[in-house]
Amino acid sequence: MSGWVFHVDLDEFLAAVEVRRRPDLAGRPVVVGGRGDPTERGVVATASYAARDFGVGSGMPLRVAVRKCPGAVFLPVDKPAYDEASAEVMAVLRALRWDGDPVDVQVLGWDEAFVGLAPGADTDADTGAHADGRDPQVFADRIRAEVLAATGLHCSVGIGDNTLQAKIATDFGKPRGTHRIGDDSWVAQMGHRSPRALWGIGAKTERRLAEVGVTTVSGLAGADPEVLDAVFGPSTGPWLRSLGRGRGATRVDPTPWVARAHGREETFQEDL
Repeated sequence: MSGWVFHVDLDEFLAAVEVRRRPDLAGRPVVVGGRGDPTERGVVATASYAARDFGVGSGMPLRVAVRKCPGAVFLPVDKPAYDEASAEVMAVLRALRWDGDPVDVQVLGWDEAFVGLAPGADTDADTGAHADGRDPQVFADRIRAEVLAATGLHCSVGIGDNTLQAKIATDFGKPRGTHRIGDDSWVAQMGHRSPRALWGIGAKTERRLAEVGVTTVSGLAGADPEVLDAVFGPSTGPWLRSLGRGRGATRVDPTPWVARAHGREETFQEDL
C-alpha cells in the first residue's frame, strides 16, 4: 500500500486574506479583482463563498460581477499581501510532524500544496508503504486546525494514495472539510463521472474523448490504447488512460519550483 498523500487547498484564499485584515467583512460577499472598481475593466480573481452564491466566479468581468451581486465589496488585488499569507501557510505545513516524523511539502501555488511523509520517516524507501497505525483522517484534521490556529485561514484537505487522487478529493471536501479517494474507492467515486472531473483534462480534451466514445472516467480507464494514441499521440494517450485509472505520483516532491519566466498583465481601460 502506498503512503498517504494530502492536498491542502486554502478556501477562497484572496478573499480570506482580505477578511483576515478586515474582520468586518466576514460573511459578506467579497470580490477581489483588478483595481477593485467594478465600473472599470477588469476580471474577478477570487470571490468569497457568499459572492459565489450570487453566481460570481473567477475570470468573470467585474462589470458582470457587480450586476450579479450589487451589494458585494470590491477590493483590488494586493499581491504582496497574498505572497506573505502564502508563505505563512507553507511554513506551517513544513513544520508539521506526523507521529514525530517530518513531512515533505510540494508547493503548487499561492494557495495549495501537497504534503506527504518524508522518505525514511518510518516508511519503506522504495514503495512508500507506511507503518500501521497512522490515521490519515486524524492528520488531515490536524493540518486544518494548525493552519487555522497559526494564520487564521481555513483550508480543505484531500487524502489520496497519490497526488491525483488527493487533488481531486479536495473539491469534495470544500469548504473547510476533508475527503478521501483511494485505490479502493476510485471506481465507486469517480468511475461514473465525466473525464472533465480529472485533474488535467479540460473542455477541449473532454470533447475529443467524447468523439471516440469515451464519456466517463471508467470508459477512459478501459479505452483502447491504439485509439487514444491515434487521437492524442503516443505520449498523451497513455497519460490520459493512466488518469482514468487514478494513477499519480505516490511521493511528494519538495524540490523548489524555479520559474522560467514571469508574466505581468494589465487591463487597459480604453480600446487601443
